[in-house]
Amino acid sequence: MKKHHDCKEVVQQFQLLLDGELHPKQEQEIMCELQRCIHCLEEYNLEKQFKDFLQKKLERKTPTATFMAKLKTCCKEKQG
Repeated sequence: MKKHHDCKEVVQQFQLLLDGELHPKQEQEIMCELQRCIHCLEEYNLEKQFKDFLQKKLERKTPTATFMAKLKTCCKEKQG
């Protein structure tokens, strides 16, 4: 673990953490850094809440069969 804490570096790393792009060892190191600095922890929690909110609101939905049929009909009409 590093002796010097750099909030800017930690913030950049937890973006990768939230996206699931870190190796488990790196995840553990970032989590330790978050426990050392209340500012970083607050930033992390805010980013995590925002990302969770977006994931809920931007959930992919499967179009209904009726919609797909209308879309296909519309596309055929425009092509013909």
